[in-house]
Amino acid sequence: MNVELILIGLVVGTIVGLTGVGGASIMTPLLVLVLKVNPLVAVGSDLLYSVPTKLYGAYLHNRQGTVNWRITKALLAGGIPAALVGVALLYVLRTHVDMKIITLWTRHAIGVALFVAAAIMLTRPFLKRVPIVSREDFSWSGSQRLRVVAIGAVVGLIVTVTSIGSGSITLPLLTLILPAVGLSELVGSDIAYAAFLIPTAAAGRWTMGDVNLPLVLNLLIGSLPGVYIGSKLCGTLQTKWLRPAVALTLVFVGTRLI
Repeated sequence: MNVELILIGLVVGTIVGLTGVGGASIMTPLLVLVLKVNPLVAVGSDLLYSVPTKLYGAYLHNRQGTVNWRITKALLAGGIPAALVGVALLYVLRTHVDMKIITLWTRHAIGVALFVAAAIMLTRPFLKRVPIVSREDFSWSGSQRLRVVAIGAVVGLIVTVTSIGSGSITLPLLTLILPAVGLSELVGSDIAYAAFLIPTAAAGRWTMGDVNLPLVLNLLIGSLPGVYIGSKLCGTLQTKWLRPAVALTLVFVGTRLI
């Protein structure tokens, strides 16, 4: 066991449980900047690290009835093909481009994804909501469905390349496109989407040798209790300032990666 990795997992898990911020937005840059992990391995390892959390979260949301499978299926219709395209693209690039260049591109891509996630986090509180409709009364136009499919595709590609975005980008965009759907239902649908997307992307990165399994296991040892601690603190601490603080931190970290 690596105490340093376990402590990092504990800190990240606590922040995620406390703020709801996507773990990849914090973990991946930490691996690259603090632990000096190769960006390609950082992305692949973070994807595998996220799999148990996403699967368990999807199971819980489905059990409590907060997954709208029509929304999830639309996200998957775009996300899974995009993830496979991302994996194929990475395979092609590795046969034609020097690995040092690909590593540098990945580092820059992580930085850009952090900027996008931070911008969405800062604007999310200002998104207008409308009266919520029940699951039975839920309906959407063809253009809304196409936009949800497009969100799934864009996020699927971003996640495969950077590991960031399955929660930090998808959920706010769904809130914008489907304002009449309850937040808990959007969260559940997003997590169910990630429960299929993340393993697909992780499997693709695994086949390319981008996963450090001991690293992943040590991070999980710390992060699982961390999420529990953070979720308990969330009900007792004033956390309104935390999300903007995390977002500004992501901007700073993003500048270090670009």
